Amino acid sequence: MDGLDLLKQHWNRNDSFPKLNKMELQQMIHRRSSSIIKWIFVISILELSVGVGLAFLLPIEEKQTSSFEQYTSLLLGIIFRATIFFFIYIFFKHYRKIRNNTNTRTLLETILKTRQAVDYYIKFNIYFVIGYTLWSGLQHIIRAFAHKSIGEGILVTLLVIIVSTPIILITTYLMKHYYRILYRRLIHKLHDNYEELIRIEG
Repeated sequence: MDGLDLLKQHWNRNDSFPKLNKMELQQMIHRRSSSIIKWIFVISILELSVGVGLAFLLPIEEKQTSSFEQYTSLLLGIIFRATIFFFIYIFFKHYRKIRNNTNTRTLLETILKTRQAVDYYIKFNIYFVIGYTLWSGLQHIIRAFAHKSIGEGILVTLLVIIVSTPIILITTYLMKHYYRILYRRLIHKLHDNYEELIRIEG
């Protein structure tokens, strides 16, 4: 529980507890919102760093792939990193904006935009992982039909479906659980700040 939550709790329990004026409350909400957005920015950078680090540390599978597969993998990697960098830039931009501006309307707008950006960020990561897993499975199926008999191709297709389905389900569940614990808690606090500002302004 942070200082603002503790203050509101005491305020509701004890009429003799020192009351803050509107400006002081706005300043506290402003500082807390700035801190939350900063943490969103930092966590997104850490996630990207871990992903890049794993890409260099994990062993490279030695197998023959077509030029199309190589170019597609390269293109998907570029799209993924470029999109993540874009979100990091958005989070940093919102952090700078909220840190350097004390206007309540700007603060409210920035909170709403950050909530929306985080929602898009979470969906992009989940959908990209699902899409990449499906694409990898499809490549195995295509190679099987191209280099093996129809019967073997069908067998590979069934194996890909059997293996990839639980992987997708488990991965999606774990990612949603991770984002719910981490980002959703931060967004929930931003939402509380937004509601508190609305109440103060109203």
